[in-house]
Amino acid sequence: MKFSTKFKFTDRRLVSLLSHDKTRTFSDLVLNNLKLVVTPSGTKTFYVRFKTNGQPINHKLGNADALSVDEARSRAVAYINFRTAQQVQCQSGLTVNDVFNLYRDNELSARRTIAGRTHALEVSYNLHLKPIIGKLYIETLTKKFARTVFFELENRGYSVHNRCLTAIKSAFSYAIEFEEELPVTVNPFVGIKKMTEVQRNRYLTKEEAKRLLLALDAESNRDVADIYRVALFTGARLSNVKTMRWNEIDFSSRQWLIPATNTKSSKTYQIPLHQYVIELLERRKQVSSHSKFVFASSSSKYGYITGGDPIWKSAIIRAKLYHENPNIRPRPHDLRRTFATWQIQSGADISVVSRALCHTSLKNTMIYAQTNLDQVRNSIESAFEFMD
Repeated sequence: MKFSTKFKFTDRRLVSLLSHDKTRTFSDLVLNNLKLVVTPSGTKTFYVRFKTNGQPINHKLGNADALSVDEARSRAVAYINFRTAQQVQCQSGLTVNDVFNLYRDNELSARRTIAGRTHALEVSYNLHLKPIIGKLYIETLTKKFARTVFFELENRGYSVHNRCLTAIKSAFSYAIEFEEELPVTVNPFVGIKKMTEVQRNRYLTKEEAKRLLLALDAESNRDVADIYRVALFTGARLSNVKTMRWNEIDFSSRQWLIPATNTKSSKTYQIPLHQYVIELLERRKQVSSHSKFVFASSSSKYGYITGGDPIWKSAIIRAKLYHENPNIRPRPHDLRRTFATWQIQSGADISVVSRALCHTSLKNTMIYAQTNLDQVRNSIESAFEFMD
């Protein structure tokens, strides 16, 4: 019997579809542009394939395990409409990029960022939205298509999804409110809901922290490794650690004075430094005192080290802390939570911990202060002692 690669896609049919020793592509008889690619390993992925202005388009829609056939067809049609709409010459000639650039120049530019870095909303737009909808004329941007775009972004996680939504929704709201001469009267992103954020409570146990420090000792990039060491022993935000300057360190009183221009609350903070950090800084000063930054970088336009994620990943893998689930494996910001949690567990008053974290409210500190699991267990066992 002849093997057919064209049939009506159904969820049941696709589940029963077996892999082969070669990658195979199947076509949907309902929507011929919808394809299913099945690899020898059994991975099944939806694609939409078509041509626009003679240019072949092959766009990945998602894994068949996560998408139903109906969802795949809907996304395929929406994407075809989107790419076709990009070719339409509209009367205003105004694109999504034009709207966002106005918002950036007249709104975001006035918002203070540490060391003049690009605002996070602009970064998110440029990375995730600009390649997809940047050249789209505003007249062709429907609410239905806007929702489809953010359905796609859900695959990149709640952080990317929500930040992109804030960026583009704010841009259109700004244009409607303040650019009265422009033909922007509808915000197509109003009504799209943010994804529910996962509440993290991950912190390092003392045994895990020892493994991490040993792993950092084995990293070739000693500068980035030192950034994470200082973050653990001070509880400071990574942005503050990376922008640390020598004139902020008082070795005689063993404290770090973070200027108001570098804090979220625009207040100056004093952080007492552990002896471990003092010794680390003294070693660094012997070799890098020529720069105003403690973690200087000649290759960075800011003058200090940026990034560092590859070093972090390498270290947690070496320390056997890496996990495929991003909500289980530790992140750099969890060092701040660890700093707070250990103090609470040692019996420190939360107001003292709040000051160490440079918080203006105890409510903010409670997010970081996690209760020791053994304390919870002992409390439960004590409560039910009478049952024994």
